[in-house]
Amino acid sequence: MYTVADLGLFPSKDEPFGLVFIECMACGTPVIGAKSGGPLDFVTEDVGTLIDEGTNDEVSKRVYEAVIRALNEDWKTSKGSKCKEYAMSKFSLNAQAETML
Repeated sequence: MYTVADLGLFPSKDEPFGLVFIECMACGTPVIGAKSGGPLDFVTEDVGTLIDEGTNDEVSKRVYEAVIRALNEDWKTSKGSKCKEYAMSKFSLNAQAETML
């Protein structure tokens, strides 16, 4: 499912880790999420973007603008390979084992 998606959109206010972001990126799909919790530690402009918190109207507008930007700039093509490389280099079993040793 993530592989064929143009974009992963996860604007939840409280995301403790963000596994779904990593799954999406591992499939080569850029992500958009809220600037909170776990995604703050690993979502960069190379793999997507994070939107600022605010009122419901403000967040809705920011989500809309981010999605339009992502689609207009064809992030799937321009950021997709970076997403996959980044996710695999940071979160694969081998990468996780290296950090534990």
